Amino acid sequence: MQEKIMGLSLGEKLVAGGGILMLIASFLPWYRYSSSIEGFSFSISRNGWQDPATPWSLLAILIGAVLAGSILAMRLGNVKLPEMSGGMTWGMIYGAGGGLVAILMLLTLVGESSYLSFGFFLAIIAAVALAAGGYLLYSEEKKGVVST
Repeated sequence: MQEKIMGLSLGEKLVAGGGILMLIASFLPWYRYSSSIEGFSFSISRNGWQDPATPWSLLAILIGAVLAGSILAMRLGNVKLPEMSGGMTWGMIYGAGGGLVAILMLLTLVGESSYLSFGFFLAIIAAVALAAGGYLLYSEEKKGVVST
């Protein structure tokens, strides 16, 4: 198993790791509000699945999990992905998916940037990893380095 993981390309490692990190970060606090009133203090935290999560953040989490799952199934589980039609390739899918996750997380940030917590920042890091990995997979495919 370890040699299969070491055999992944950098793009595959970034997509798989970014997707896993995105899924883990989705359950950590994305928003935290703390206040105190006359000696009584309280704190409220929300994760990536709870309100004020937007449809954009939910979609980013799901796309990240699907991208990571497909890489792990293909490389570690020996699953063969179907051939794409219409000139599309899996490298294009990974590139577009990673870029879309990054854009969706930016839309989430623009939509609700108050009281951000560490889970949100981990999700941003995961989105960057997914975008970079998707780009690398697309580039490797264009050069003929990787066959899916």
